[in-house]
Amino acid sequence: MEEQIDRMDAIAEDHVAVDGGQRKISLEPERIDDGDFVRICSAGGGFDGELGVVLEPLLERFRGDDLVERGEVLREVIEEVLARVDDFGTLERYIWLLQFSCGLCLLRDLPVGLSFEINKVIRSVANLDTEEYQFDPLMIHTIAKSLFEDIPLKGMNLVHVIKKLAVLNQKLFSYVSIAMIFAGVRHYTRPDQPTRMYRLYGLSEVLDLLESLKSDHLQQKSLDIQRIFLILKLLSCYQNVAILRYSQDSRPHIEEQHRCFGEFFIFREEHKRSYLRHLALALEVVKRMSGRADHFDRLADNEDFMLVVELLELDMIPLVKDDLGEEE
Repeated sequence: MEEQIDRMDAIAEDHVAVDGGQRKISLEPERIDDGDFVRICSAGGGFDGELGVVLEPLLERFRGDDLVERGEVLREVIEEVLARVDDFGTLERYIWLLQFSCGLCLLRDLPVGLSFEINKVIRSVANLDTEEYQFDPLMIHTIAKSLFEDIPLKGMNLVHVIKKLAVLNQKLFSYVSIAMIFAGVRHYTRPDQPTRMYRLYGLSEVLDLLESLKSDHLQQKSLDIQRIFLILKLLSCYQNVAILRYSQDSRPHIEEQHRCFGEFFIFREEHKRSYLRHLALALEVVKRMSGRADHFDRLADNEDFMLVVELLELDMIPLVKDDLGEEE
């Protein structure tokens, strides 16, 4: 590990990019504006028939500047959708409903008092019967792709939606979340290579991605702390959605619970230890860089580095160590 760190240090020392010291990392989602929300609502097969007739004039009013009316209109929109939630039986209509729910979760300047209604929408979607979709790789691909590309989801908006879906502990949401996690990881490790298949990944494939990222990082001419932070945030989501949730389950239980996807939730100890070593390497590199005060005027400022250090040191690494039964 020391040799790898020294190589990273040497390259960063020689090729650090000039940077004004502006903050690059935010812990909050970027959110979407009213126009993007209306676009999401107006697209796809859910916005047809009776619902489309009802929502279209409401969404026109939602574009106005009156904040009180904006809140009232949004409440009406939510009520109309909830009243018909059981009618979203086709895949096309289900995808619209899920996009609508994610759009609500991301809406900027949310009117006061609507958080409960928005949570009610996404819980209602989670309660729909999705058994015909949840073990079909093509369905997982179609749903994840529609969220990732059509909303579209990038940056902390992606992390926010993944957390919203994953916390409900609904099987389809978990699978879609994992597919989007790795679409995001691939986007930030290989932005020139679009995701062709949105699918589940196992920990061995995660390690391959991390190995690729490490090699890629060694060849970089600048240290992109924002990109590193987003990759780690997505991997932190993966820890919680997959590794820590199913790590201690027996193989027969996993295969019964996840059927054709069981292989993606069986975590070998050597793989978890290798994953932990990657996290430890990342922590050492970022700590060394954050300790170089003479670089703060050319790299993202110290607070950005400390956010990455805290994410690794206080969140990701301790949870994996605890899962492995290691003492701090």
